[in-house]
Amino acid sequence: MKKFTLLLVLLGLVPFSSFCQSLQEKLGYPKDSKLLIIHGDDVGVSHSQNKATFEAIKNGLVTSTSMMVPAAWSVEVAQMAKEISNPDIGIHITLTNEWYQYNWGPEAGKTAVPGLVNPLGHMYPSCAQVAENASPEEVEQEVRAQIENAKSMGIDITHVDSHMGCMFFGRPEYLKIYIKLALEYQIPAMLNQQILQSLILPNKPLFEGLNVDKLPVIDQIIMADEAAYESGMEEFYTEALKNLPAGVHVLLIHLAFDDEEMNAVTAGHDSFHAPWRQADYDFFTSEKAKNLIEKEGIKLITWREIGKVMKIK
Repeated sequence: MKKFTLLLVLLGLVPFSSFCQSLQEKLGYPKDSKLLIIHGDDVGVSHSQNKATFEAIKNGLVTSTSMMVPAAWSVEVAQMAKEISNPDIGIHITLTNEWYQYNWGPEAGKTAVPGLVNPLGHMYPSCAQVAENASPEEVEQEVRAQIENAKSMGIDITHVDSHMGCMFFGRPEYLKIYIKLALEYQIPAMLNQQILQSLILPNKPLFEGLNVDKLPVIDQIIMADEAAYESGMEEFYTEALKNLPAGVHVLLIHLAFDDEEMNAVTAGHDSFHAPWRQADYDFFTSEKAKNLIEKEGIKLITWREIGKVMKIK
């Protein structure tokens, strides 16, 4: 029977994927399950960001977050994490500093990784500038410093992801570092099917020697953009949840309060500013969102659960 099945696959009559166990099945759920991580990015940026995110974890629908270690309020994240049982906190690998009046430099130190800093000693505002100036060796040193410093604060790291996508869309070598360190620290790296198909598989030689197959790959990363904000965040998120297909997905949101501190941090920006983050907080702590997720049969999960899949491979 096994030989006959293999023949059908080779002939293309039966897709090989039909016999592969889905990630939701590996997690112990039926194949048709709709699993979702609601992930609050950017903790560590400000007290406003931290407070809103942890309140949404304790009283709302947020199941996961990740910290920007170089930012000024990252130590507070470690303190707030103590208020939550088994918190799901990753490292939001930070190679950029996009704010005009609020600046930080690398954790490894500006003399150790000079390619990551501008003449003022601050990180560059864009991934393109990082790719132009920072060597892969400097990026690896900085990412390690961020991981190790978070651990020294007491963070039980559940995964890594990438601020502004610099680890995906900088140099190809950055993505290799991303995967290499996730495997070394035995934690998931946020990877979806699009990244796998467009950036990893076409560049297989670059990842030689790395067991990429050990890393769980989610189906979709969903995030509001400027158009979604203009049309209304509640409408965008409602449609996203209503149309969520079977699979494992991550909904990236950015929570903070529309207060004086967050307005000062995000001054001069037309997106991802304080009102945007307040809208995210309002929706994902609302009864409407809770009822919608229940109605749509969506199961909320964490990166900590996904990490268990890696350990049994």
